[in-house]
Amino acid sequence: MEYFKINGQNFRNMVINASNRLEEKKEYVNALNVFPVPDGDTGTNMSMTFKSAVQEIENMEDESIAEVSKKIARGALMGARGNSGVILSQIFRGIAKGLEGKSDATTQELAKSILEGANFAYKAVMRPTEGTILTIIRAAGECAVNSEAENIIQLMQEVCKHSEIVLDKTPDMLPALKEAKVVDAGGMGLLILFKGMYEALSNNIQATINQVDKLNTKVETTPSAASNIPVNIKFGYCTELLVIAPNVDTNKLEKYLEKFGDSMVVVSQDEFLKIHIHTNDPGLVLSKAVTLGELSKVKIENMREQHRNLLGIYNEETKEIDKPKENNSENKKYGFVSVALGEGIRSIFEDLGVDVVIEGGQTMNPSTQDILDSINKINAENIFILPNNKNIIMAAMQAVELSDKNVMVIPSKTIPQGITAVTMFNAEVSVEENEKALKEAIRNVATASVTYAIKDTESDGIIIKEGNILGLVEQEIKEVGTDIYKVCSDIIAGMITSDSELITIFYGEDCVTTQVEEFISELERKYPDIDIQHYNGKQPLYYFIASVE
Repeated sequence: MEYFKINGQNFRNMVINASNRLEEKKEYVNALNVFPVPDGDTGTNMSMTFKSAVQEIENMEDESIAEVSKKIARGALMGARGNSGVILSQIFRGIAKGLEGKSDATTQELAKSILEGANFAYKAVMRPTEGTILTIIRAAGECAVNSEAENIIQLMQEVCKHSEIVLDKTPDMLPALKEAKVVDAGGMGLLILFKGMYEALSNNIQATINQVDKLNTKVETTPSAASNIPVNIKFGYCTELLVIAPNVDTNKLEKYLEKFGDSMVVVSQDEFLKIHIHTNDPGLVLSKAVTLGELSKVKIENMREQHRNLLGIYNEETKEIDKPKENNSENKKYGFVSVALGEGIRSIFEDLGVDVVIEGGQTMNPSTQDILDSINKINAENIFILPNNKNIIMAAMQAVELSDKNVMVIPSKTIPQGITAVTMFNAEVSVEENEKALKEAIRNVATASVTYAIKDTESDGIIIKEGNILGLVEQEIKEVGTDIYKVCSDIIAGMITSDSELITIFYGEDCVTTQVEEFISELERKYPDIDIQHYNGKQPLYYFIASVE
C-alpha cells in the first residue's frame, strides 16, 4: 500500500504502535546505559514519557494530524521524565509545530516536521553532545528532507535505515560508548519509535495501547501534611485541568474565575492552558473552560475528605468527626521542593523544612507534571527546587517554564548537595542572594556512592564483573571490589584534602546497622580531626552515599 499523505488517524496508529514497541524493548534500552550501576533508566523514562503522550490520543478518531500531533506534544511535555524524556518531548513538540494547521501531511510536510523536531531538541539542551539522541534526530530530519521519496512508507523506511547507520557510529563519537561497547541508549529508544511508526504504516496496523502492569510512580510527602490544610476549608474542591486553548487572555480568565474560589493558578504556554483552583463548584469552572477549548487531565479532589483522612479524625467507634487543631497556612516568602529516594533521606529533608518531597531519583525520575503539581501545592512567593539528580534537572526546568510562580532550580545532582543547599538557606536575605549562595554551596560538595555492578563491562581500563562492588565519585568509577566497607573507605580516602572538615555518610536499606557503627568508628580513628556524621538514609540500590566538605 502507498501513502502519499497521512491523516490524523494514520499518525495516531503510528505513534501508538511506536509506544507499544518501546514499552516492549525498554529494558533492552536500559541495558545500553554506559554505567553498569542499577539506575540505567533511559528506556523506562522514554517509554513512560511517550506513554503519557499517546494516552492523550487513544480515543481520537477523525481529528486532523495537527490536532493529533498537538495532543501528543502536550502529553509528552507534561509526562516527560529524565533528560531523555524531556528531549523526546521537545522532539515531538517540534514535529507538532511542523504539522501545525494541517488536516493531513504530505511526504515533504512530514519530512520537514521531523527536521523541526531536531531543531526543538537542540534548542532544549544548553550544551548539545554528539553521539546521543540529538545526533539521531538530526540525522533523521536531514535524511527526511533530503529524501526523494513520494511514498511516506518509503520515507520512514529511509529514515529508519539512515538513523540506524548513524546510531551504529555513536561509539566513535563518544569514547564512553566505545569503551562499554554499546550504542547510545537514547538514540536506540528513538530508533525503536521510528521503526514502530514505520511498521504501523507499512502493515496498516490499527493500534491500541498495550496494557501493562503499572510502573512505580512518585509519592509526594509533606511534613505535617495535615497541618498545611486549613481547618475551615472555604472552598472544598481542588480542581485542575488542561485546556487546548491558544491565545487566551489569562488576566481576563483569572478575573472571571476568582469569584468562584481561591488558590488559583492560570498558566498559558503555546496552545496549552493549565488551570488550578480551589472552588465549591467545579462544574462552573469546567463550563467556562470548555468554552475556551478542549479539556484534558481533569482532576477534582475533595480537600475536606483529604483533611479528615490526613488527620485521622474520623473515629470508627463513635462514627463522628473529631475537631481538628487550629493551624496557620498563610502565604510565606520561601518554599522548597526536593526529590529524594529513601525513607531516611526523605525525613532529613522534611526535618530541614522542605515543603514537598517527591519520592524519586535513581530508576524513578519524576515527570514534569509531578514537579509542577508539587510547586502548586506550596503557598509561597518564591520556591526553590532541588532535583538532587542530574537526570531530573531538565524536567525541573521544564516545570518552571510551565509555572507562573517565581520558581528557581538549584541544580543539585546528588543528595548531599541538596541537603547542603537547604542548610545554607537564609530566610533573612533576598531571593537573589539565596539563589547565588545555594548554587555556590553545592559546587563545594564532593559526592561519592557505593553500589553494585549489574553487568560485565570495562570502564577507563578497569575490568568490572557483574556483582562487583563499585565506588563512584561524581558518577565516575574509582574503586572496584568485593566489600562495601572497604570500597567506601577507599573512595573517601581519595576525596580527603587538607581542607576537609566534614564527612557525611548515608547508609542504605541493605546495610547492617551494627556493622555500619563499627565502620564509622574506624573512620573516626582514621580521621580524628574531621567531623564525621552518619544517617540511616534507607535508600535502595546504593549501600552508601557520602560527601566530603
